[in-house]
Amino acid sequence: GMKEAAFFSLKEWGVPDFCQLVLMTTPDRFAEMKDAFRNLVLGLRRATGVIHQQPELARSYYYDHVKKDEQNEETQSIIEATFVATLPAFPNDQSMSEQYYDNLMAWLVETGQVEEEKAFEIKPNVYWTNEVAL
Repeated sequence: GMKEAAFFSLKEWGVPDFCQLVLMTTPDRFAEMKDAFRNLVLGLRRATGVIHQQPELARSYYYDHVKKDEQNEETQSIIEATFVATLPAFPNDQSMSEQYYDNLMAWLVETGQVEEEKAFEIKPNVYWTNEVAL
């Protein structure tokens, strides 16, 4: 294991890559608030655009939010490393392939987080949707 806190790839530890923000709700609530969820996704897409097109502006907003200037040197260093490590990870496209979620379910079964006999009672595309992301 690791002896010191550090940034690392989840993939190195066998965890599927999660670069997307996963929003969760119930089917009824999704149907009821579909327009609001679509607006939220569009807002996230716009924000991601600003992050990629104006990284120094994004850095400024982030530093203001975490009050970087008020932190000790070690914390400031962690804040900077967090920003640098995560900036390239923000995807413009929040949609995910059906294959990705099938693989995620297989991983959940393999790691004992979902019982195999229950895993595919409902196809992943029923509860993972890109409907408002496209």
